[in-house]
Amino acid sequence: MAFPPLGIQTLAPVLRRAGHHVQLFDTCHPRMKAEHVADAAAAKPPDAVGLSFISATTYPSMRRLAELIKSRAPQVPIIIGGPFASMSADHILRDCPCIDSVGVGEGEDLLPEYLSRLGDLGSVAGLVWRRNAEVVRNPARPLIKDLDAYPFPDRTSLPIDYIESLPLDVPAVLSLDRFCTVQTSRGCPFSCIYCDIPSISQGKWRARSAGHVLREMEELDAAGYRSIYLTDDHFMLQRRRISEICDGIIERGLRFHWGCEGRVDSAAVDQLPIMKKARCDFLAFGVESGCQKVLDRLRKRQTLAQVEHAVAESKRNGIARVHGFFVIGSPGETEKDILQSFHFAARLGLDTFGFNRLCAYRGTPLWQEYVGRGIINDALDWHKWFKCSDIDPTALPSAAVNRARMKGYALLFARRLIWRPLRTLRLLRTLSRYMKLTDILRLLASPFRMRALTRKPDMPAQWAAKPL
Repeated sequence: MAFPPLGIQTLAPVLRRAGHHVQLFDTCHPRMKAEHVADAAAAKPPDAVGLSFISATTYPSMRRLAELIKSRAPQVPIIIGGPFASMSADHILRDCPCIDSVGVGEGEDLLPEYLSRLGDLGSVAGLVWRRNAEVVRNPARPLIKDLDAYPFPDRTSLPIDYIESLPLDVPAVLSLDRFCTVQTSRGCPFSCIYCDIPSISQGKWRARSAGHVLREMEELDAAGYRSIYLTDDHFMLQRRRISEICDGIIERGLRFHWGCEGRVDSAAVDQLPIMKKARCDFLAFGVESGCQKVLDRLRKRQTLAQVEHAVAESKRNGIARVHGFFVIGSPGETEKDILQSFHFAARLGLDTFGFNRLCAYRGTPLWQEYVGRGIINDALDWHKWFKCSDIDPTALPSAAVNRARMKGYALLFARRLIWRPLRTLRLLRTLSRYMKLTDILRLLASPFRMRALTRKPDMPAQWAAKPL
């Protein structure tokens, strides 16, 4: 049910084109855990091992993986990349002696150059590395201008068939269709306070050409993929490009269905008819809140009317599943505001939804705000992430947020059953085709169940329990 590791799948063919042999590992696979990766590095030492450090939540496990690899193959250099690594390169090298280098930013050009200059790391733009005990930061590497210049991702080297599920951490299987992800653009020009994408992408949005995207889609269709999710940070940004891609899907008779994410204030909402005709059956919108005051505090730059319009137009044009991402526990948000978001979600034509507590991650405007307010110490907390309700005195305490969420979910479920019984039953019937009844019941009960947490030394005392 996990999304494929598109980052390493993208880099593998780039390295092969430069003459290197590449072996891929996805630690979601039961035979590709940390010990298996370390054993492989020790049995046949490669020129280098590359690890993807996506976020602070994965840092502890990836650090342990790097330590294990270095203990088994001490002579093999370890280079890491990914958003979290790019934002915290100096800190990571000081914290992890087993890691030798950090590739900051995009890896398509950086990684082949690194492998060709292992004896001259100072000449590799974008590299942060360790020379003796000193951390050295080379000149930055500019963003890639031509995203069409690289081969398509390698989706054959991992012995894993991924299946279609709801996005992020919702364990709901939607189909058993052969599933993959595609990235057609990078970056986002907006500046929501909880998002680190603008800082990583320098506030720029760059896109592959429609023709390049369609050639990849043709290959996927011929390979038997029937479900595709576009992982773009903002696919629905350019109307003409959307139209060209959708027209191409229709003209070529491509058989997969697909989904994507977008903002409700996108000008491309009027492209929904052609998207539906091109077999788009899933849309996810970052609604975030049903309270305008909270949206403004999050710097979302959208209105409730725009949310209602985008969701209504999606359903009017026949999009089968429309998902809404919400966050709760924002600074200044009251219990009344949280419940207003649930009332708003119940009024919308959403098919599925998720309400997660707002968190502060390094690289986001919210993190910088908390550093400025003295709530977070960047020098000490760089490897952590925090729920706002655990650290911000202007946010509701976690216990109050959890109580409001339980109350809101009860309201939302009841409204769905009363006012949209047929749509709710259709969704449950879809899930029942691919999931056990016990798993569906566990999924539905999860917002109302608490579990105890074992407190770690650096965990705030109020993290005594949290909902599943």
